[in-house]
Amino acid sequence: MRKNVTKDFKARLKAGDRLFCAMMGPGNDPDKTVVALKEYGYDYVILDNEHSLVGKESIYRYIRACHENELPLIMRPEEKTDSFRCYLDSGVNGMMLPQVDTVEQAAYGVNQSYFPPIGHRGAGLGMSPYLLDEQKPAEMRLLEMLEYVNDNTMLFPMMESLEGISNLSHILKLEGVTGTLVGGNDLTIDIIFKTGQISPDALRSEIMNNSYVLERVKKIAEICKKAGKVAGIGGYPPKAYVERAKEGYQLFTVAYVANDSVEKIRPLLAEVKDLMK
Repeated sequence: MRKNVTKDFKARLKAGDRLFCAMMGPGNDPDKTVVALKEYGYDYVILDNEHSLVGKESIYRYIRACHENELPLIMRPEEKTDSFRCYLDSGVNGMMLPQVDTVEQAAYGVNQSYFPPIGHRGAGLGMSPYLLDEQKPAEMRLLEMLEYVNDNTMLFPMMESLEGISNLSHILKLEGVTGTLVGGNDLTIDIIFKTGQISPDALRSEIMNNSYVLERVKKIAEICKKAGKVAGIGGYPPKAYVERAKEGYQLFTVAYVANDSVEKIRPLLAEVKDLMK
C-alpha cells in the first residue's frame, strides 16, 4: 500500500492540476465501483451521506478499496456538526462539510479533522490499518504518526449560501482548510429566497446558468485563488466545466453513481477531459 497518497494529491492541487471525481450514493458494490473508477481515470472519490444512505460497513469497504487503489476518499457527512472522527480514524482522507456559513462552523471541522497543533482530534491511532497506510504504530514516534495523518487529511467547508461566500476569505485563512467545494443546488435556493434575483418558477438548468448565480460562482474561485486555496464544483454538464476551469476551479465532480451504475459514467470523464484540452 503506497504511502502519502493524499499528501501527494494535495501537492498536485498546489501545482495547479485539475482533478476529477465521482460521488457515491447507495446501492453500489464498493470494490467493483472503485476499481472501475480507477480504470476510467478518476482521481478521487466522494461518499455522500448528506443526501443518501451509505451504511457504515459499506463505507469501510470503500475505505479499503480506495486505499488499495490509491484514490483519496472524501466524505460528505449528514451534518456539519456531526462527530465524524470515527470515519477519519477508519481511513477516510477528508471531509466536505455541508452548509458552512461562518468561520466558527469551519473551525469545528478543523478541530474534528486534525491532530494538534492544527486541531483537537481525538486519537484512534492504530485501530485501522488504513489510517497509517499499514505502517506499524509500535514502530513510529507519536508525533510522527500525528504529522503523517495531518499531512494526509483534507477539509473542504462547502459554499452553499451568500453568507458563506461573504465569510469565505476568513474561512480559508484557517490552517487545515484545503479549500472549498460549491454546493450549487443549495446556493441557488439561498439566492432565490434572499435576493429575488431568480424566478422561483425557473427550471433547475435555467437557475444554475443564471448570470447572478454564475457571478457568485466566479467570485468563489477568485477568493480561493487570492487565498492560495482550492475551489471545486459539481452539478454542471461537461461543457460548463471548461468555463469553470478557466475561472480557476480545480476539482470537478463529474458523475453520481448509485445502484451499481458505474459503467454508465465511463464516457463522462473522457468527454470532460477532451473538452478541457
